[in-house]
Amino acid sequence: MTEIPQDFFKWDVKQRLTLLEATVYWTGELITNFLTDTFSISRVQATKDIALYLSFRPDNLRYDRSLKRYLITEQFTPLLITGSPQECLQVLQASKSAASPVVTLMSNLPTIEVLPSPTRRIDVAVLRPVLQAARFGLVLEIGYQSMTTSEPAVRKVQPHTLVFDGWRWHMRAFSYSHNEFRDFVLARIHKAMVVGKLEKPNPVDTLWETQLTVEIGPHPGLSDSQKLAIERDFGMLEGKSTITVRAALLSYLLLSLRIGKDDYQREAMAQQTVLLNREELLFYIAF
Repeated sequence: MTEIPQDFFKWDVKQRLTLLEATVYWTGELITNFLTDTFSISRVQATKDIALYLSFRPDNLRYDRSLKRYLITEQFTPLLITGSPQECLQVLQASKSAASPVVTLMSNLPTIEVLPSPTRRIDVAVLRPVLQAARFGLVLEIGYQSMTTSEPAVRKVQPHTLVFDGWRWHMRAFSYSHNEFRDFVLARIHKAMVVGKLEKPNPVDTLWETQLTVEIGPHPGLSDSQKLAIERDFGMLEGKSTITVRAALLSYLLLSLRIGKDDYQREAMAQQTVLLNREELLFYIAF
């Protein structure tokens, strides 16, 4: 098997080949137009990139003439990626970040330290079919351990979106077992298998499509000076900050803000912020 040194490829070529490999590995296929559209390169250049990749990993993908795309093979061995779930999820998280991509190119930055958090173990044999099902409208059969039941259960689901709540990764999916949309924590899925294609459209995920406005403000028990500090901290105007969130994700937002049913009753210094428009949101609040 041909190996390469870290600095073997030019930077731009390495980016294209890495995306090529990651796309094939996680979705199972690659269309040449994906490279041309993503990197604004010609089809000739994209074909050369694929040929270059195949010179190092000839057994990683095969071209299907009927589907007009490259497909992953059972012999696939990563060349530029690790193939770990954490690597994939970090990329997905970064792709939705509001941070400017310029930051990644800056030099002379000060030393920083990021507090580590426990890594939730996600099986690669679970993540790959989940990604493919969400991307291509496939139906999964999963083994899932809910915290509301003592034993794991088999569920038939069709995921449409992956969600990171700041702590855990979920998939938002229509559960045929419950006949409704639900959230499934990826780390609690111990097996996942594609069992078919979506035969008819799922109902509308109303909670997902509904956008809510959440208003938070300083705890009334704080001093005027402390309230001003909280307003500056959260960029509040006239004593409040507004956040738009999907109704399906409201509970995760409130949890991240440490806002519960007793936010006004808790000690002000510990709580710091409170929910201002609770009455408007009561229908969607789980607690």
